[in-house]
Amino acid sequence: MSDFCQMAPGAYRRIYVLGSGFSKSFMPQMPTLRDINALIPEGIPDEFPHIKEYCRKLLELCNGQREYLGIETLATSILSTRIFPGERERLYHASLRFELLRFIASVIRHDEALEAAAAAVLRRFLMSCVNCASSGSRDTLLLSFNYDTLVESAIQNDPELRKRVSVDYGVRIDPADRSAVRTCEEKTIDLIKLHGSLNWFPLKGVSDELDLRNVCQVDPGDRSFPIYCEDTPIYIPMAHAKESFLRGSLFNLLWSKADYYLKNAQEIYFLGYGFPKTDVNNLEFLLKHRNRFKKVVVFEQKDNPDLIRLQKLLGMDLIESADAKSFLATV
Repeated sequence: MSDFCQMAPGAYRRIYVLGSGFSKSFMPQMPTLRDINALIPEGIPDEFPHIKEYCRKLLELCNGQREYLGIETLATSILSTRIFPGERERLYHASLRFELLRFIASVIRHDEALEAAAAAVLRRFLMSCVNCASSGSRDTLLLSFNYDTLVESAIQNDPELRKRVSVDYGVRIDPADRSAVRTCEEKTIDLIKLHGSLNWFPLKGVSDELDLRNVCQVDPGDRSFPIYCEDTPIYIPMAHAKESFLRGSLFNLLWSKADYYLKNAQEIYFLGYGFPKTDVNNLEFLLKHRNRFKKVVVFEQKDNPDLIRLQKLLGMDLIESADAKSFLATV
C-alpha cells in the first residue's frame, strides 16, 4: 500500500510553510519585520499622526536608542494596555491602536501585478500545489504566517490561473456581497493563513469576537470594497499580546486545523520563514514536527547570526541559504 493511501483522513502529504521572506522574494517592496522597523518613526506616514508622535516621544525617552522602538515592542505595549487614568487617555490609546493596525496593513498591502519573471516562477509553483476536490484527497497545503495577498493577487492577475483554480482558506469565508454569484472551482490552492489576511474584514456592526459568521472577504474591485476599504482588516499583529485577537472561532479553528495537518503531513518545507526566537509559541508549535522537516530556505549571508542560529537549531543539512524565488526556479 502506498504512503499516500496510509495518510490520516483529510490530511495533506506535503506542507509548505511560508514566511515574510517568501513574499519579499517575489515582490521586493513587500516589507519584512526588519523593513518595518526601519520606518519607525520618521517613515510613518503623516496620515497616522498619533502613532508617529508617540514613537518620537518614546525615542526621546529612550535617549535615542532605536532598539527599544521595534514594531513588536510597540505593538505589545499599545495593544496590551488595559488600564487608563481617565477617559482622555482611553480615547488616546484607542487612536494609537487604530493607527498602529492601519499603519501595519498599509505598509504590507501590495496588490499590484508581479514582474513577468517573478510571476512565471510563482505560477509554476502554484500549479504544482493545485488540489483536485473530485479526487477525494488533497496533496499540498500552503501554511502562511503572512497577512499579504500575494498568492491571491497572483491568481487574480493570471487569466489561466483565475479561470482554473480558486483559493480554499480551510474555513468558509463568504464575500461581503452575500448575493454575489460565487463559482465553486474543482481545483483549489489550499491556503491557511494563521495570522489573518488583508482581504478579510469583520462584517459591519459585529462585536470584537471574530466568529466565522462575522467575517467576510473583500478584494479590490469588489462591489463592497469602497464600503470596507477604510476599515481595519483582520490580522494578528506582531505582538506578544495576542489574546484579544484569538477570541471567537476564526483563529481557533485555523490553528487547530494547521496543527492536525502538521501532525499528519509526510513532508514539511519552509520558504522564507526564519523561526523567529521572539515567538516562542510558534517555535513550539512547529518544532515538535521537526522529524518531517525536509528543507528550510532562508535568505541570509553566510556569517549572519540568524543563519548560524538556525543551523544550530535545525542542523546544517536542513538549512539552505537562498532566495525563495531563486530556490523554486531550480526545483
